[in-house]
Amino acid sequence: MIIHSFSSCRTTLPLQLAQRVKSYGLWVCLLIVALPVYAAPQVVGHISFVKGSNAAQQPGAAPRILGKDTEIFQGDNIQTTERSFVIVEFTDGSKVTVRPNSNFSIDHFDSQSANKTAQLTLYEGGVNASTGDIAKGNPENFQIKTPTATIKPNSEKSEFSVGICDKDCEERGKKEAAANAVRTEQSIVARVVDIKGMVSAINRADKNAKERPLSLGKSLYNSDSVSSEKDSYALLVFPDGQKITLKADSEMEIKQYNYQIKDKKDQVLLRLATGGLRALTGSIGKNDHSAYSLDTPVATIGIRGSGADTDTDGSNLSQSTWKDATFVKTKDNVEYDVPEGQTLSMPNPDATPEIYTTPPSVTKPNDPPRPDSDKSDPKKVFEEKPPAKGDTSVNVTKGGATIDSTSNTGTTTVNEGETGSTGSDGKTTTSSSQSGAGTTPGNNPSGNTGSFDGGADNSLDGC
Repeated sequence: MIIHSFSSCRTTLPLQLAQRVKSYGLWVCLLIVALPVYAAPQVVGHISFVKGSNAAQQPGAAPRILGKDTEIFQGDNIQTTERSFVIVEFTDGSKVTVRPNSNFSIDHFDSQSANKTAQLTLYEGGVNASTGDIAKGNPENFQIKTPTATIKPNSEKSEFSVGICDKDCEERGKKEAAANAVRTEQSIVARVVDIKGMVSAINRADKNAKERPLSLGKSLYNSDSVSSEKDSYALLVFPDGQKITLKADSEMEIKQYNYQIKDKKDQVLLRLATGGLRALTGSIGKNDHSAYSLDTPVATIGIRGSGADTDTDGSNLSQSTWKDATFVKTKDNVEYDVPEGQTLSMPNPDATPEIYTTPPSVTKPNDPPRPDSDKSDPKKVFEEKPPAKGDTSVNVTKGGATIDSTSNTGTTTVNEGETGSTGSDGKTTTSSSQSGAGTTPGNNPSGNTGSFDGGADNSLDGC
Protein backbone atom coordinates (compact mmCIF):
# COMPACT_ATOMS: atom_id res chain seq x y z
CA MET A 1 0.00 0.00 0.00
CA ILE A 2 1.38 3.43 -0.95
CA ILE A 3 1.40 5.87 1.99
CA HIS A 4 0.18 9.34 0.95
CA SER A 5 0.94 11.57 4.03
CA PHE A 6 3.27 11.82 6.93
CA SER A 7 0.42 11.45 9.45
CA SER A 8 -0.91 8.33 7.75
CA CYS A 9 2.61 6.95 7.62
CA ARG A 10 3.07 7.55 11.34
CA THR A 11 -0.15 5.92 12.36
CA THR A 12 0.75 2.71 10.62
CA LEU A 13 4.12 2.37 12.34
CA PRO A 14 4.84 0.49 15.59
CA LEU A 15 5.19 2.72 18.66
CA GLN A 16 8.99 2.47 18.78
CA LEU A 17 9.26 3.50 15.14
CA ALA A 18 6.75 6.28 15.70
CA GLN A 19 8.95 7.74 18.39
CA ARG A 20 11.90 7.69 16.03
CA VAL A 21 9.82 9.35 13.37
CA LYS A 22 9.09 12.08 15.87
CA SER A 23 12.84 12.65 16.17
CA TYR A 24 13.87 12.27 12.57
CA GLY A 25 10.75 13.72 11.03
CA LEU A 26 9.61 13.08 7.50
CA TRP A 27 12.84 11.42 6.29
CA VAL A 28 12.03 8.06 7.81
CA CYS A 29 8.57 7.99 6.28
CA LEU A 30 9.92 8.95 2.88
CA LEU A 31 12.47 6.17 3.15
CA ILE A 32 9.71 3.66 3.83
CA VAL A 33 7.61 4.99 0.96
CA ALA A 34 10.62 4.74 -1.37
CA LEU A 35 10.99 0.99 -0.83
CA PRO A 36 10.38 -0.87 -4.18
CA VAL A 37 6.87 -2.03 -4.95
CA TYR A 38 6.78 -5.23 -7.06
CA ALA A 39 3.96 -5.43 -9.61
CA ALA A 40 2.03 -8.65 -9.97
CA PRO A 41 2.80 -10.62 -13.18
CA GLN A 42 0.61 -9.77 -16.16
CA VAL A 43 -2.45 -11.97 -16.69
CA VAL A 44 -2.37 -13.31 -20.27
CA GLY A 45 -5.11 -15.93 -20.16
CA HIS A 46 -6.90 -18.58 -18.17
CA ILE A 47 -7.43 -22.34 -18.11
CA SER A 48 -10.61 -23.21 -20.00
CA PHE A 49 -10.30 -26.99 -19.64
CA VAL A 50 -8.17 -29.25 -17.49
CA LYS A 51 -7.68 -32.98 -17.11
CA GLY A 52 -5.43 -34.68 -14.59
CA SER A 53 -2.62 -33.16 -12.55
CA ASN A 54 -0.95 -30.06 -14.02
CA ALA A 55 0.96 -27.09 -12.63
CA ALA A 56 2.24 -23.63 -13.56
CA GLN A 57 5.19 -21.85 -11.99
CA GLN A 58 6.62 -18.34 -12.08
CA PRO A 59 10.43 -17.98 -11.90
CA GLY A 60 11.49 -18.36 -8.26
CA ALA A 61 7.95 -19.04 -7.05
CA ALA A 62 6.17 -22.15 -5.82
CA PRO A 63 4.19 -24.24 -8.37
CA ARG A 64 0.45 -23.57 -8.68
CA ILE A 65 -1.98 -26.43 -9.29
CA LEU A 66 -4.06 -25.66 -12.38
CA GLY A 67 -7.84 -25.92 -12.37
CA LYS A 68 -10.59 -24.55 -14.56
CA ASP A 69 -10.54 -20.72 -14.74
CA THR A 70 -7.09 -20.51 -13.12
CA GLU A 71 -5.31 -17.36 -14.33
CA ILE A 72 -2.20 -17.77 -16.46
CA PHE A 73 0.56 -15.14 -16.30
CA GLN A 74 3.35 -13.98 -18.56
CA GLY A 75 6.47 -15.94 -17.60
CA ASP A 76 4.54 -19.04 -16.52
CA ASN A 77 6.08 -22.43 -17.12
CA ILE A 78 3.35 -25.06 -17.51
CA GLN A 79 4.08 -28.74 -16.93
CA THR A 80 1.67 -31.60 -17.52
CA THR A 81 1.89 -35.20 -16.35
CA GLU A 82 1.02 -38.59 -17.80
CA ARG A 83 -2.50 -38.62 -19.33
CA SER A 84 -3.07 -35.00 -18.29
CA PHE A 85 -3.49 -31.82 -20.31
CA VAL A 86 -4.76 -28.25 -20.08
CA ILE A 87 -6.26 -25.79 -22.56
CA VAL A 88 -5.03 -22.21 -22.16
CA GLU A 89 -7.33 -19.55 -23.59
CA PHE A 90 -5.32 -16.35 -24.12
CA THR A 91 -6.59 -12.77 -23.97
CA ASP A 92 -6.35 -12.36 -27.76
CA GLY A 93 -8.64 -15.36 -28.37
CA SER A 94 -5.87 -17.80 -29.27
CA LYS A 95 -5.86 -21.22 -27.62
CA VAL A 96 -3.03 -23.58 -26.80
CA THR A 97 -3.53 -27.09 -25.50
CA VAL A 98 -0.53 -28.37 -23.55
CA ARG A 99 -0.52 -32.11 -24.11
CA PRO A 100 0.51 -34.88 -21.68
CA ASN A 101 4.11 -35.02 -20.43
CA SER A 102 4.89 -31.55 -21.75
CA ASN A 103 6.97 -28.58 -20.64
CA PHE A 104 5.78 -25.25 -22.08
CA SER A 105 6.58 -21.60 -21.27
CA ILE A 106 4.92 -18.27 -22.02
CA ASP A 107 8.00 -16.11 -22.49
CA HIS A 108 6.23 -12.99 -23.77
CA PHE A 109 2.59 -12.28 -24.54
CA ASP A 110 1.35 -8.80 -25.49
CA SER A 111 -2.13 -8.45 -26.96
CA GLN A 112 -2.61 -4.78 -26.00
CA SER A 113 0.13 -2.67 -27.61
CA ALA A 114 0.42 -1.66 -31.25
CA ASN A 115 3.05 -4.36 -31.82
CA LYS A 116 1.17 -7.41 -30.55
CA THR A 117 3.41 -10.44 -30.08
CA ALA A 118 3.39 -13.90 -28.59
CA GLN A 119 6.62 -15.76 -27.94
CA LEU A 120 6.09 -19.25 -26.56
CA THR A 121 8.54 -22.11 -26.00
CA LEU A 122 7.97 -25.87 -26.06
CA TYR A 123 10.79 -27.74 -24.30
CA GLU A 124 9.32 -31.23 -24.46
CA GLY A 125 6.05 -32.96 -25.29
CA GLY A 126 3.53 -31.27 -27.55
CA VAL A 127 0.97 -28.49 -27.96
CA ASN A 128 -1.94 -27.73 -30.24
CA ALA A 129 -2.40 -24.08 -31.19
CA SER A 130 -5.26 -22.06 -32.63
CA THR A 131 -4.31 -18.45 -33.43
CA GLY A 132 -6.20 -15.31 -32.37
CA ASP A 133 -5.98 -11.53 -32.78
CA ILE A 134 -2.17 -11.37 -32.57
CA ALA A 135 -1.90 -13.38 -35.81
CA LYS A 136 -4.49 -11.20 -37.56
CA GLY A 137 -2.21 -8.19 -37.74
CA ASN A 138 0.94 -10.14 -38.56
CA PRO A 139 0.85 -13.97 -38.43
CA GLU A 140 4.61 -14.16 -37.82
CA ASN A 141 4.19 -12.32 -34.50
CA PHE A 142 2.78 -15.55 -33.02
CA GLN A 143 5.76 -17.87 -32.48
CA ILE A 144 6.37 -21.23 -30.84
CA LYS A 145 10.02 -22.14 -30.34
CA THR A 146 11.49 -25.59 -29.82
CA PRO A 147 15.12 -26.71 -29.41
CA THR A 148 15.41 -27.24 -33.20
CA ALA A 149 13.01 -24.73 -34.82
CA THR A 150 10.71 -21.73 -34.63
CA ILE A 151 7.16 -22.29 -35.86
CA LYS A 152 5.00 -19.41 -37.12
CA PRO A 153 1.53 -19.38 -38.71
CA ASN A 154 1.45 -17.91 -42.22
CA SER A 155 -2.25 -17.06 -42.28
CA GLU A 156 -4.50 -15.01 -40.01
CA LYS A 157 -6.35 -18.07 -38.75
CA SER A 158 -4.25 -21.20 -38.40
CA GLU A 159 -4.56 -24.37 -36.38
CA PHE A 160 -1.54 -26.61 -35.96
CA SER A 161 0.17 -28.95 -33.54
CA VAL A 162 3.82 -28.92 -32.53
CA GLY A 163 5.56 -31.93 -30.99
CA ILE A 164 9.05 -32.88 -29.87
CA CYS A 165 10.04 -36.50 -30.41
CA ASP A 166 11.02 -38.45 -27.29
CA LYS A 167 12.60 -41.89 -26.94
CA ASP A 168 9.29 -43.72 -27.33
CA CYS A 169 8.47 -41.66 -30.41
CA GLU A 170 11.86 -42.51 -31.91
CA GLU A 171 11.18 -46.24 -31.48
CA ARG A 172 7.70 -45.93 -32.97
CA GLY A 173 9.15 -43.95 -35.87
CA LYS A 174 11.62 -46.72 -36.66
CA LYS A 175 8.83 -49.27 -36.81
CA GLU A 176 6.66 -47.00 -38.95
CA ALA A 177 9.52 -46.25 -41.34
CA ALA A 178 10.14 -49.97 -41.78
CA ALA A 179 6.44 -50.55 -42.46
CA ASN A 180 6.20 -47.61 -44.87
CA ALA A 181 9.20 -48.87 -46.81
CA VAL A 182 6.81 -51.53 -48.15
CA ARG A 183 5.04 -49.68 -50.96
CA THR A 184 1.24 -49.54 -51.27
CA GLU A 185 -1.14 -47.64 -53.54
CA GLN A 186 -1.27 -44.93 -50.86
CA SER A 187 2.50 -44.41 -50.88
CA ILE A 188 4.12 -41.25 -52.17
CA VAL A 189 4.54 -41.58 -55.96
CA ALA A 190 6.61 -38.45 -56.69
CA ARG A 191 8.46 -35.58 -55.04
CA VAL A 192 9.27 -32.08 -56.24
CA VAL A 193 13.03 -31.66 -56.69
CA ASP A 194 13.02 -28.38 -58.62
CA ILE A 195 10.32 -25.72 -58.90
CA LYS A 196 9.74 -22.18 -60.10
CA GLY A 197 6.70 -19.96 -59.68
CA MET A 198 3.24 -21.19 -58.73
CA VAL A 199 2.51 -24.92 -59.02
CA SER A 200 -0.25 -26.72 -57.10
CA ALA A 201 -1.88 -30.15 -56.75
CA ILE A 202 -5.31 -31.48 -55.87
CA ASN A 203 -6.36 -35.08 -55.36
CA ARG A 204 -9.20 -36.09 -57.69
CA ALA A 205 -10.05 -39.21 -55.66
CA ASP A 206 -11.08 -37.16 -52.63
CA LYS A 207 -14.17 -34.98 -53.16
CA ASN A 208 -13.24 -33.00 -50.04
CA ALA A 209 -9.62 -32.44 -51.08
CA LYS A 210 -8.25 -28.90 -51.21
CA GLU A 211 -5.67 -27.50 -53.58
CA ARG A 212 -2.13 -27.82 -52.18
CA PRO A 213 0.58 -25.32 -53.14
CA LEU A 214 3.74 -27.22 -54.08
CA SER A 215 7.28 -26.37 -53.10
CA LEU A 216 10.65 -28.11 -52.97
CA GLY A 217 10.36 -31.58 -51.42
CA LYS A 218 6.54 -31.77 -51.52
CA SER A 219 4.89 -35.15 -52.07
CA LEU A 220 2.49 -36.31 -54.79
CA TYR A 221 0.11 -39.28 -54.77
CA ASN A 222 -2.02 -41.39 -57.08
CA SER A 223 -4.95 -39.36 -58.49
CA ASP A 224 -3.15 -36.05 -57.93
CA SER A 225 -3.69 -33.44 -60.63
CA VAL A 226 -0.74 -31.03 -60.89
CA SER A 227 -1.24 -27.53 -62.37
CA SER A 228 1.32 -24.84 -63.17
CA GLU A 229 0.75 -21.15 -63.80
CA LYS A 230 2.46 -18.72 -66.18
CA ASP A 231 6.28 -18.64 -65.95
CA SER A 232 6.23 -21.66 -63.64
CA TYR A 233 7.38 -25.28 -63.73
CA ALA A 234 7.99 -28.26 -61.47
CA LEU A 235 10.45 -31.13 -61.89
CA LEU A 236 9.17 -34.36 -60.36
CA VAL A 237 11.10 -37.52 -59.50
CA PHE A 238 9.36 -40.92 -59.19
CA PRO A 239 10.64 -43.94 -57.18
CA ASP A 240 11.54 -45.93 -60.32
CA GLY A 241 13.74 -43.08 -61.57
CA GLN A 242 11.21 -41.55 -63.95
CA LYS A 243 11.53 -37.77 -64.08
CA ILE A 244 9.02 -35.28 -65.48
CA THR A 245 9.23 -31.53 -65.89
CA LEU A 246 5.77 -29.98 -66.06
CA LYS A 247 5.92 -26.81 -68.17
CA ALA A 248 4.13 -23.50 -67.53
CA ASP A 249 0.34 -23.21 -67.99
CA SER A 250 -0.03 -26.98 -67.86
CA GLU A 251 -2.13 -29.63 -66.12
CA MET A 252 -1.13 -33.25 -65.65
CA GLU A 253 -2.86 -36.01 -63.70
CA ILE A 254 -1.10 -39.00 -62.15
CA LYS A 255 -3.90 -41.46 -62.91
CA GLN A 256 -2.08 -44.57 -61.69
CA TYR A 257 1.48 -45.25 -60.59
CA ASN A 258 2.32 -48.72 -59.29
CA TYR A 259 5.89 -49.61 -58.39
CA GLN A 260 7.04 -52.56 -56.31
CA ILE A 261 3.56 -53.07 -54.86
CA LYS A 262 2.79 -56.64 -53.86
CA ASP A 263 0.52 -58.44 -56.33
CA LYS A 264 0.43 -55.37 -58.62
CA LYS A 265 2.04 -54.95 -62.01
CA ASP A 266 4.41 -51.99 -62.29
CA GLN A 267 2.58 -49.32 -64.27
CA VAL A 268 2.70 -45.62 -65.19
CA LEU A 269 -0.50 -44.01 -66.44
CA LEU A 270 -0.48 -40.23 -66.87
CA ARG A 271 -2.78 -37.73 -68.54
CA LEU A 272 -1.73 -34.35 -69.93
CA ALA A 273 -4.92 -32.28 -70.13
CA THR A 274 -3.27 -29.14 -71.46
CA GLY A 275 0.14 -27.53 -71.74
CA GLY A 276 3.38 -29.46 -71.94
CA LEU A 277 5.78 -31.77 -70.16
CA ARG A 278 9.27 -33.16 -70.64
CA ALA A 279 9.53 -36.82 -69.63
CA LEU A 280 12.44 -39.18 -69.01
CA THR A 281 11.58 -42.87 -68.68
CA GLY A 282 12.37 -44.74 -65.47
CA SER A 283 12.89 -48.45 -64.85
CA ILE A 284 9.18 -49.25 -65.28
CA GLY A 285 9.13 -48.07 -68.88
CA LYS A 286 12.58 -49.40 -69.66
CA ASN A 287 11.71 -52.91 -68.47
CA ASP A 288 8.27 -52.98 -70.07
CA HIS A 289 7.43 -50.36 -72.71
CA SER A 290 3.74 -51.28 -72.56
CA ALA A 291 3.63 -50.39 -68.85
CA TYR A 292 3.96 -46.66 -69.66
CA SER A 293 1.20 -44.56 -71.19
CA LEU A 294 0.66 -40.81 -71.49
CA ASP A 295 -2.87 -39.87 -72.50
CA THR A 296 -3.80 -36.54 -74.12
CA PRO A 297 -7.08 -35.20 -75.57
CA VAL A 298 -5.67 -35.79 -79.08
CA ALA A 299 -3.82 -39.11 -78.86
CA THR A 300 -1.94 -41.51 -76.58
CA ILE A 301 1.84 -41.45 -76.21
CA GLY A 302 3.83 -44.67 -75.82
CA ILE A 303 7.56 -45.22 -75.39
CA ARG A 304 10.38 -47.43 -76.49
CA GLY A 305 12.74 -46.38 -73.71
CA SER A 306 12.97 -42.64 -74.19
CA GLY A 307 12.95 -38.96 -73.36
CA ALA A 308 10.55 -36.60 -75.08
CA ASP A 309 8.54 -33.38 -74.96
CA THR A 310 4.75 -33.50 -75.30
CA ASP A 311 2.64 -30.37 -75.87
CA THR A 312 -1.09 -29.91 -76.41
CA ASP A 313 -3.74 -27.22 -76.08
CA GLY A 314 -6.49 -29.81 -75.98
CA SER A 315 -7.03 -29.93 -79.75
CA ASN A 316 -3.58 -30.21 -81.36
CA LEU A 317 -0.51 -32.27 -80.39
CA SER A 318 3.25 -31.94 -80.75
CA GLN A 319 5.54 -34.83 -79.80
CA SER A 320 9.33 -34.26 -79.97
CA THR A 321 11.68 -37.12 -79.05
CA TRP A 322 15.16 -36.21 -77.82
CA LYS A 323 16.26 -39.66 -76.62
CA ASP A 324 15.59 -43.14 -78.04
CA ALA A 325 12.07 -43.32 -79.49
CA THR A 326 8.39 -42.73 -78.75
CA PHE A 327 5.21 -43.43 -80.67
CA VAL A 328 1.82 -41.76 -80.97
CA LYS A 329 -1.37 -43.83 -81.13
CA THR A 330 -4.34 -42.04 -82.67
CA LYS A 331 -7.97 -42.59 -81.70
CA ASP A 332 -8.15 -45.02 -84.67
CA ASN A 333 -5.40 -47.12 -82.97
CA VAL A 334 -2.86 -46.26 -85.67
CA GLU A 335 0.69 -45.97 -84.31
CA TYR A 336 3.25 -43.47 -85.62
CA ASP A 337 6.88 -43.86 -84.58
CA VAL A 338 8.74 -40.70 -83.54
CA PRO A 339 12.49 -41.48 -83.49
CA GLU A 340 15.12 -39.44 -81.68
CA GLY A 341 15.50 -36.00 -83.26
CA GLN A 342 12.04 -36.12 -84.86
CA THR A 343 8.81 -34.23 -84.12
CA LEU A 344 5.23 -35.34 -84.81
CA SER A 345 2.54 -32.69 -85.28
CA MET A 346 -1.23 -33.21 -85.28
CA PRO A 347 -3.44 -30.10 -85.71
CA ASN A 348 -6.52 -32.02 -84.45
CA PRO A 349 -7.50 -35.57 -83.42
CA ASP A 350 -8.75 -36.42 -86.94
CA ALA A 351 -5.73 -35.12 -88.85
CA THR A 352 -3.00 -37.28 -90.36
CA PRO A 353 0.19 -36.69 -88.33
CA GLU A 354 3.16 -34.98 -89.93
CA ILE A 355 6.64 -36.13 -88.86
CA TYR A 356 9.73 -34.01 -89.52
CA THR A 357 13.22 -33.35 -88.17
CA THR A 358 13.03 -31.32 -85.01
CA PRO A 359 14.20 -27.77 -85.80
CA PRO A 360 16.42 -25.93 -83.29
CA SER A 361 13.61 -23.43 -82.69
CA VAL A 362 11.51 -26.14 -80.98
CA THR A 363 13.83 -25.99 -77.97
CA LYS A 364 13.35 -22.46 -76.69
CA PRO A 365 15.80 -20.65 -74.39
CA ASN A 366 13.11 -20.11 -71.75
CA ASP A 367 12.00 -23.76 -71.70
CA PRO A 368 12.21 -25.40 -68.25
CA PRO A 369 15.12 -27.81 -67.68
CA ARG A 370 15.06 -31.22 -69.31
CA PRO A 371 14.52 -33.90 -66.65
CA ASP A 372 17.78 -35.65 -67.53
CA SER A 373 19.62 -32.55 -66.25
CA ASP A 374 18.50 -33.45 -62.71
CA LYS A 375 20.95 -35.67 -60.83
CA SER A 376 18.69 -36.59 -57.88
CA ASP A 377 19.06 -40.17 -56.63
CA PRO A 378 15.52 -41.64 -56.32
CA LYS A 379 16.68 -43.95 -53.51
CA LYS A 380 17.68 -40.95 -51.39
CA VAL A 381 14.67 -38.87 -52.43
CA PHE A 382 12.27 -41.58 -51.20
CA GLU A 383 14.31 -42.92 -48.29
CA GLU A 384 12.12 -43.49 -45.22
CA LYS A 385 13.81 -41.66 -42.36
CA PRO A 386 12.32 -42.16 -38.88
CA PRO A 387 12.31 -39.16 -36.55
CA ALA A 388 15.11 -38.94 -34.01
CA LYS A 389 14.82 -37.95 -30.38
CA GLY A 390 14.53 -34.15 -30.23
CA ASP A 391 13.11 -33.71 -33.74
CA THR A 392 10.28 -31.19 -34.06
CA SER A 393 7.05 -32.10 -35.85
CA VAL A 394 4.43 -29.64 -37.14
CA ASN A 395 1.02 -30.80 -38.33
CA VAL A 396 -1.28 -28.18 -39.91
CA THR A 397 -5.04 -28.76 -39.87
CA LYS A 398 -6.11 -25.25 -40.92
CA GLY A 399 -4.33 -22.40 -42.69
CA GLY A 400 -0.57 -22.89 -42.85
CA ALA A 401 2.68 -22.54 -40.93
CA THR A 402 6.40 -22.13 -41.51
CA ILE A 403 9.32 -23.92 -39.87
CA ASP A 404 12.53 -21.92 -39.38
CA SER A 405 15.32 -24.31 -38.46
CA THR A 406 17.70 -23.19 -35.73
CA SER A 407 20.48 -24.51 -37.97
CA ASN A 408 19.79 -21.63 -40.39
CA THR A 409 19.05 -24.01 -43.26
CA GLY A 410 16.08 -21.94 -44.44
CA THR A 411 12.32 -21.79 -44.08
CA THR A 412 9.92 -24.62 -44.94
CA THR A 413 6.20 -24.08 -45.51
CA VAL A 414 3.73 -26.63 -44.15
CA ASN A 415 0.34 -26.31 -45.82
CA GLU A 416 -3.06 -27.38 -44.55
CA GLY A 417 -3.24 -31.18 -44.36
CA GLU A 418 0.54 -31.60 -44.21
CA THR A 419 3.12 -32.57 -41.62
CA GLY A 420 6.63 -31.17 -41.52
CA SER A 421 9.50 -32.27 -39.31
CA THR A 422 12.98 -30.94 -38.66
CA GLY A 423 15.94 -32.23 -36.67
CA SER A 424 19.16 -30.91 -35.20
CA ASP A 425 20.80 -31.23 -38.62
CA GLY A 426 18.36 -28.62 -39.94
CA LYS A 427 16.92 -30.89 -42.61
CA THR A 428 13.16 -30.41 -42.93
CA THR A 429 10.75 -32.73 -44.75
CA THR A 430 7.02 -32.48 -45.41
CA SER A 431 4.35 -35.01 -46.33
CA SER A 432 0.58 -35.21 -46.56
CA SER A 433 -1.10 -35.96 -43.24
CA GLN A 434 -4.66 -36.28 -44.48
CA SER A 435 -6.38 -39.54 -43.66
CA GLY A 436 -8.45 -41.36 -46.19
CA ALA A 437 -9.05 -44.51 -48.15
CA GLY A 438 -8.34 -45.72 -51.62
CA THR A 439 -5.90 -43.49 -53.43
CA THR A 440 -6.47 -40.50 -51.19
CA PRO A 441 -3.23 -38.99 -49.84
CA GLY A 442 -2.45 -39.99 -46.29
CA ASN A 443 -2.67 -43.30 -44.50
CA ASN A 444 0.64 -42.43 -42.87
CA PRO A 445 2.65 -41.95 -46.06
CA SER A 446 5.80 -40.88 -44.22
CA GLY A 447 7.77 -42.29 -41.34
CA ASN A 448 7.47 -38.89 -39.66
CA THR A 449 3.68 -38.66 -39.86
CA GLY A 450 2.02 -39.66 -36.62
CA SER A 451 5.28 -40.49 -34.88
CA PHE A 452 4.89 -37.62 -32.44
CA ASP A 453 1.43 -38.59 -31.25
CA GLY A 454 1.21 -40.30 -27.91
CA GLY A 455 -2.37 -41.55 -27.89
CA ALA A 456 -5.98 -40.54 -27.63
CA ASP A 457 -5.40 -38.29 -24.65
CA ASN A 458 -3.34 -36.01 -26.86
CA SER A 459 -6.51 -34.98 -28.66
CA LEU A 460 -7.52 -31.49 -27.70
CA ASP A 461 -11.16 -31.31 -26.76
CA GLY A 462 -12.50 -27.82 -27.29
CA CYS A 463 -9.38 -26.40 -28.94
